[in-house]
Amino acid sequence: MFKNKDREEILEIFKEYNYQLAKYNKNDIIALEYEPCNKIGLIISGSIDIKRILSSNNVIHLSSLSSGNLFGEVIAFSDINLYPATVISTTSSEILFINKVNFIKFCTDNTNFLNSFLNDLTNKIIALNKSITTLSLTSIRQKISNFLLNEYKIQGSVFIRLNMTKQKLSEILGIPRPSLSRELINMKDLGIIDYSRDFIKILDKEELENLLNQ
Repeated sequence: MFKNKDREEILEIFKEYNYQLAKYNKNDIIALEYEPCNKIGLIISGSIDIKRILSSNNVIHLSSLSSGNLFGEVIAFSDINLYPATVISTTSSEILFINKVNFIKFCTDNTNFLNSFLNDLTNKIIALNKSITTLSLTSIRQKISNFLLNEYKIQGSVFIRLNMTKQKLSEILGIPRPSLSRELINMKDLGIIDYSRDFIKILDKEELENLLNQ
């Protein structure tokens, strides 16, 4: 919603509303899981990851957000008001925080923004449903297949460009990094896929679809 605006433009937009600015270094924790959430965050610069860190030290990557994106807006208006995951700054970043009262006033005063805000919420719900689908799959091969078929639809090609590290991909799929590497090798040996550092090529789309129906 604010992706095409620079820092000065964003601060000008919010000048009539009370807000706080906070700066973070790379890998700083912005919020811990189960901490109270009573403010909405707007990323002025940099990027963040939202992750669930399980007791087994496994990490589930939920989403990545960059400058111009909001976070915490759903939680702040929920009945529980607790972060369901940990928010980490993946680069040096600056965040604008605004409380619920001022955010509601801002939405009321800016109806065009309100429309974009509701659209953004809808997209986040769709992304969350995709994450739930991935985590509900039982095998590593099914999770990889589901990811590749989704990306095939988005990218419109059997050459799936990986805009992330293998570590982040393993977190998105909710599986250990070594297990991801082993399964990619297995699927390559079976002629289902081929891959390089930045791409995965789908060789047998029908087999990927069959795997999801097992």
